[in-house]
Amino acid sequence: MGEGRIVFKLVQSVKLFFGIDWFFKRHIRSDITMQPNYTKDGLFHSENLAVFTEHDARWVFQPDTKEFSLVNAWWLCNIAHLAYYDETDAMPYIKKMGLTLEGFVDDRTMADSVGNIIKDTQAYILSSDNYVVLAFRGSEPDVYKDYFSDILLKPAEFPNKGVVHGGFFGSVSGQSWAAMQQILNADHLKGKPLWVTGHSLGAALSTIAAAHLEPHGVYNFGSPRVGNSVFQRSFVGKNIHRFVNCSDLVTHLPPQGMLDFQHVGILHYFDAGSNYFVSPTDKLMSRDQLLASIDFFLKNPTLPFFSKQLFLRAFVDHNVVNYTYGIWKALKDG
Repeated sequence: MGEGRIVFKLVQSVKLFFGIDWFFKRHIRSDITMQPNYTKDGLFHSENLAVFTEHDARWVFQPDTKEFSLVNAWWLCNIAHLAYYDETDAMPYIKKMGLTLEGFVDDRTMADSVGNIIKDTQAYILSSDNYVVLAFRGSEPDVYKDYFSDILLKPAEFPNKGVVHGGFFGSVSGQSWAAMQQILNADHLKGKPLWVTGHSLGAALSTIAAAHLEPHGVYNFGSPRVGNSVFQRSFVGKNIHRFVNCSDLVTHLPPQGMLDFQHVGILHYFDAGSNYFVSPTDKLMSRDQLLASIDFFLKNPTLPFFSKQLFLRAFVDHNVVNYTYGIWKALKDG
């Protein structure tokens, strides 16, 4: 038995004996080369996976551009991933990115969140010398309030901008939203371009925040539909982009046609092989998603609820790491 295998067995035995699997998951993150991640842990616990892996020093954020930038997408997708981390765990990566933490806003510490079934919003505000980023955390599998935010579809009126998802609208409100605005209005930040981002639920909240703030740019990853066609039109001509990774289930919710809900922003799509397309046709995406789902099912036979692997491509494709991988691949393919 090789030395590496012996170490692996030893670690597994220690974890099993002392019941400290949570420690290893929380404190040992993989910094291996970029690759897709098909595991449940990757989907449900993104905070266990490293961010900013295989960054190329030539990929410098472009804070003033109004044109789409794949390099900016790389940075913002990594920051959207970082938003899943607790503040202490995030700090080494924030420093690695050369950014400054201006604030971590956590609804769980706010009085108006207590007893409110939908308010569990967390967001990071980061800055450099040249720009500011507001990044919202996505859904956490063990936080029931996140599920209520997702499923509370009761329409809400966004003043002068149409109808939106009530759960998303309510999550960007109250004391936590006031705290974000206070930080963003600080004198040393007000003159800098503001970029807003998020993944999953975080992407939906990013869209609501963008409707309030009118930022310089918005890049969202794996976003559900947030509002109706009137709300969608309020973003026309603005620097807003949404990324869809192949069969990602969340990007199909709420179902098309329900309450006239629409996606906002220019579509950027990764196919089954993580190849990159801008504004592909519905026919291309439908065929790609069908073939990808069949191929994944045939090549990855798993027992639902028992295997560490995910059994549906629609779940696999929602993993934020797979979005980062698609962008990384597109930049490398150049």
